[in-house]
Amino acid sequence: MRIIYKNHIKEDFPRNERRPLFAMERLQKAGQYGCYGYYHANSLEAYACYILTQSASYALLDYFAVVPELRGRGIGSEFLRNLKDNVPVKYGVFIEAESPSSTRSEHEKNLRQRRIRFYLSNGAEMTSSKCLLFGVDYNILFMPTGKADNVQKTACLHHTVEELYRTMYGRAYGRVCKPYENHDKYDES
Repeated sequence: MRIIYKNHIKEDFPRNERRPLFAMERLQKAGQYGCYGYYHANSLEAYACYILTQSASYALLDYFAVVPELRGRGIGSEFLRNLKDNVPVKYGVFIEAESPSSTRSEHEKNLRQRRIRFYLSNGAEMTSSKCLLFGVDYNILFMPTGKADNVQKTACLHHTVEELYRTMYGRAYGRVCKPYENHDKYDES
């Protein structure tokens, strides 16, 4: 995790989207954080970091990226399909995706729509949960694992999202993170 953080996360994610390494390590020591690398011939092609609920029934994808020079080759889809059945959870993985409707930039809106389509095409489903996180509006998607038997799509999913954010942000939860449900319209496009 340290190597991926120092050599990739710091390069692939803007400073305001990076969690401090010590916070990731603290959660990892508590058994609530994990990191996977996707390798070919001993070379990292993609990586994912995730946080687990206390019961390890669900996870939230914290970081997911393909090494820049390998993007657009299907590696992300292959890794995501593999990941969803190997993350040590019972029911599934939540994914944050920036809301396309919360930007005025057409370029950024198209990029956000493309990210959402990527997750949807790889087995994720849009939920009614959203989150205002550090001032950025996110849609919350859910990707059931191959181990899940008919996960109930109820308010318990939204409650689980709140639990994950409380675990991640502790006392700062209410200041930096405001999960909410949007029953009017799912923001997929």
